[in-house]
Amino acid sequence: MTALRVDIWSDFVCPFCFIGALRLEQLGKQRPLDLHWHAFQLRPAGAPPMDAAKRRMIAEHTPKLAAQMHEEFGLDIDRGPLDIDTRAAHRLFAAADAAGKGAEMHDALFRAYWLHGEDISDPSVLATIAAKQGFDGAAAISGSDGVSERSVAADVAQAAQYGFQGVPAIVFGQKYYVSGAQPLAVFAQAAEQAAAEQGA
Repeated sequence: MTALRVDIWSDFVCPFCFIGALRLEQLGKQRPLDLHWHAFQLRPAGAPPMDAAKRRMIAEHTPKLAAQMHEEFGLDIDRGPLDIDTRAAHRLFAAADAAGKGAEMHDALFRAYWLHGEDISDPSVLATIAAKQGFDGAAAISGSDGVSERSVAADVAQAAQYGFQGVPAIVFGQKYYVSGAQPLAVFAQAAEQAAAEQGA
């Protein structure tokens, strides 16, 4: 069975993106998937500070999220700080992906923020995460390599071109678009339809 291409726009601080990633991981055990992660920023540089109402809403939703994560995936969340700029984290992933370490780095960044409460906007935190993956991400984290920044900028621009307002935004087989962390069955159905058309 040929691996089905799946393109996902997501942000590491988005809970639904983490849930979506974990469900895609489950789907990958049912059929081969070729995952392509793309950058999207919920709180880009220059965004107005998160207001008290938004913070309160997140706080009220967190117990439900924690229960769901524990029940469905056996994970206990410890969220990192709110209202952070994830650009450097996306650059680090882009550089690691180009070096063949993308899947491991993507998972490590999600887990650092959601399970270990780490500030993934902090260059020193990102450097530690990179080192644990056996990767020197200094140039990508600082943005001095240029290549990773261009990759992130291209992803963000493409998301805007497609009109994605929120994430995760998932495209199966470059054709079937699924919005949000849908149930595994919905992902499976979209993958099946896309694969049937491609003969994958």
